[in-house]
Amino acid sequence: MSGSRITVVLVLIILAFDVSQAQTERQRLEKEKQEIQDRILETQKILSQTASKKNNSLGRLRALNNQIRSRVSLVNAIKGEVTLLDEEIAEDQSIIDAMENDLNALTDEYGQMIYATQKTSSGFNQLTFLFASGTFNQLFMRMKYMKQYGEARKKQVEQIQIVQQSLNEQIVEIEEQKSSKQSLLNEELSENRKLSNLQSEQRSLVTKLEQQENKIRQDLARQRASEKELSDRIDAIIEAERLAALASAVDMSDINAAFEGEKGRLPWPVDQGFVSSKYGKHRHPTLRTVMLTNKGIDIQTTKNASVKSVFPGKVSAIMSIPGQGNTVLIQHGEYFTAYSKLKAVVVKKGEQVQAQQVLGQVLTDNNDVSEVKFKVFDQKTTVNPETWLERKIN
Repeated sequence: MSGSRITVVLVLIILAFDVSQAQTERQRLEKEKQEIQDRILETQKILSQTASKKNNSLGRLRALNNQIRSRVSLVNAIKGEVTLLDEEIAEDQSIIDAMENDLNALTDEYGQMIYATQKTSSGFNQLTFLFASGTFNQLFMRMKYMKQYGEARKKQVEQIQIVQQSLNEQIVEIEEQKSSKQSLLNEELSENRKLSNLQSEQRSLVTKLEQQENKIRQDLARQRASEKELSDRIDAIIEAERLAALASAVDMSDINAAFEGEKGRLPWPVDQGFVSSKYGKHRHPTLRTVMLTNKGIDIQTTKNASVKSVFPGKVSAIMSIPGQGNTVLIQHGEYFTAYSKLKAVVVKKGEQVQAQQVLGQVLTDNNDVSEVKFKVFDQKTTVNPETWLERKIN
């Protein structure tokens, strides 16, 4: 096989491999982008509900913050696609350059063959060349030579056609890639404008909320008091349940193992929503000197959203605390999950519930914010619920 033909084969192999790799990466980016866009639509729906009565609320600020994070992620995903296309275009251009070089080399080789044939054939025809053989063996060798030379010319033509076709296909592909890149750049520009508008609204809202510091501090004090009351009651119920299980020597190893096996894969307690307040300590969104401690996560969702159990278990308690709405506490062996800020509950104490069974509806406050607080308790204390729930891309 000639050097040109070897190069052509290698180029085609590399091309097929690169296309497969690029398609895999592009599919991953497309999937990620679609998930982000889904989250944006969810948050937009939640954001529109918080605007129906009062614009100046912490719930609206949290929805705006989440929308901005999602928009930033979307812009970054688009940039990733553009970078990938730039790399593909550069790779394809190098392949086109290699193919053009091979095509020129093959054409030159074919031209030299034709020239050599014409030069050899000048002054006599093929029959004269054959019958001029001195021996039968020489005649046989001349016939074999002519056949091989003819086949070589035919293969050279076929090779030129293969390279030319591949080159044309690659040129079409690179033009499509450039068109896709321009579409993505236009999309990125549009998303950047939307992001800029959201950031402007965010700054304006923060300024307005900072002017309501006294009211926010009073609301925060009431919220902390109601959360402590709820937390104390839940702790007491869990402790009583554990003592009862210990006294009865109930084996909970199987259900404990089953619950632990779902870590990172538990369904969310609501179908739509985002984490508006994370687990643990973090700074207040407008009171910069105030630190908040959250023993669960707050999930902002849509009005009248159904709140569901994340795992099979027994309803240990149903309680109502002013400021926290109704709370459902479910036991899963030595683990517990708590669902607070419900306006209505459709299960009863002692009832066995299944995963994704509806427990009640989310409560909507005076600012049109619909938010459920979700907690997970292990054998000792609360743990970060986000590490137990299936991951959502912001």
